Amino acid sequence: MGKRVLPLIPSSLVVDQVHRSTDAVSIHCRFRSMGAKCPDCRKTSYRIHSCYDRRLSDLPWQGRSVTITVSVRRLRCSNKRCQRRIFAENDRDVTCRYRRRTTRLEDVHRSIGMALGGEAGMRLVTRLGMPVSADTILRIVRSQTESDHEAPRILGVDDWAWRRGQRYGTILVDLETNNVVDLLPDREKDTLSEWLAGHPGVEIIARDRAGAYARGAREGAPKAQQVADRWHLLRNCSDALQNVVERRYRLIRDVAKTLTAHGHAGDGSAKDMHPERRDGRRRNNQHRSRRVLFDEVCRLNSLSWSQLAIKRELGVDLKTIRKWLKDKRPGTWERKVFTESPADVHADYVRRRWLQGCRNATQLYREVCERGYSGRAKTFRQWVKVRIRDDIPAPSLSGKLSKPAWSVPSPRKTTRLLTVDSETLPANEKVFVATISSASPDISVAADLSRRFQTLVCDRDIGALQPWLDDAVTGPMSSFARGILRDIEAVRAALTLPWSTGPVEGKINRLKFIKRSMYGRAGIDLLRSRIIGT
Repeated sequence: MGKRVLPLIPSSLVVDQVHRSTDAVSIHCRFRSMGAKCPDCRKTSYRIHSCYDRRLSDLPWQGRSVTITVSVRRLRCSNKRCQRRIFAENDRDVTCRYRRRTTRLEDVHRSIGMALGGEAGMRLVTRLGMPVSADTILRIVRSQTESDHEAPRILGVDDWAWRRGQRYGTILVDLETNNVVDLLPDREKDTLSEWLAGHPGVEIIARDRAGAYARGAREGAPKAQQVADRWHLLRNCSDALQNVVERRYRLIRDVAKTLTAHGHAGDGSAKDMHPERRDGRRRNNQHRSRRVLFDEVCRLNSLSWSQLAIKRELGVDLKTIRKWLKDKRPGTWERKVFTESPADVHADYVRRRWLQGCRNATQLYREVCERGYSGRAKTFRQWVKVRIRDDIPAPSLSGKLSKPAWSVPSPRKTTRLLTVDSETLPANEKVFVATISSASPDISVAADLSRRFQTLVCDRDIGALQPWLDDAVTGPMSSFARGILRDIEAVRAALTLPWSTGPVEGKINRLKFIKRSMYGRAGIDLLRSRIIGT
């Protein structure tokens, strides 16, 4: 009989006996060393006091659960000055005190708990042959001791929502290693300053424009360089321009209505084209480009190019090239027409109901079924689409019921129109922007300041910051400019240093996924263990 393969056990144990069954393996072991060190004085002793058996769950073997029964000896400490008189031999490579599983099995449970949580982790480990309850998995995850690590040199700070609009926490990320350092239960300045004071060594702190984080960083790490996030700078500038627009939105609405009434708002814009005419032009453009591509395929084929070479040159699928050359045409693009259908006998009835206003194909299907139709609902709906809907033109609406070709933009859309390049706007929106800029000097000035600020942030032009502040501090965006002055050092650092809170946002997305997958059990200790440990 061939040699039987046994499950690998820790090297510090000696196997005495193995019992196998159809679904379990039991291994009886003892420690290899003759003596053991006292946990207090660390002196080795060989004086045996007594013995007892300890049962430990271990990694499964060939789909069978494994139990290790270790014969543990109690020994007397030979050091007379030691206060501990009796101790039990133990090896941390096997297990820890008071544990019912081996260290390696606990590491597997912890890794699965970190990735999946309690309930999902319990279902997985049960299928893998090492069953444990969901609560035990969560206790193992919580019991992980945090390793002592140095404070990060570059720290990213941002908030995340326990419950949006009501309660928030703070996430800290090492921007050099892209690892989560810690989670704080709130976003108050005192909490952040206490953490920074307890973890000295932070040199740069990237944060958003929140005042609490600025004050907390200033108090907890006064020597650290604060860096304002550039995306938040642009967002704050956009919000400031939107406030200017909202305060003068009545004027903007009147201008838009006047332009619409005089027909200026719909001139020259592809949006104002009739939908059927716009769709027809798009189809014609597609047909024309495909025809040009077909002609090029034929030209290259006449020059004795291989079909594979034509595919590589033009990027057309090989099957398409073969079909075009075989049919000698690029396709008709015609809608499929059904020559015969059982629903044709009900065509007059369906067409009459369609003209009466019944446009629900499912309702029409029920009615024709009562008249004897026995086909499928999907087939009938397709028949209605081809034979009825496309053959009957849509009813024309009167001028009073038709929607205007161009509506008044919202404050947010008006803000966007004011900040984008005017050359990229359609003619109607270009006229609208020019009219409101001439009608309101404040909007014109605010839009110009917003575009200038966007340019200097995107180009990292620190030399343009001070002239912009001189122009903006007394204009319609003075409130935003004063906020920049209060945070001027962090703003200057944002234009000169590469750091931002972008990586922190990615960690917040992962944190949200973990929190929502924990079914309401995402306490700060468990959430911290999972987000830091994975």
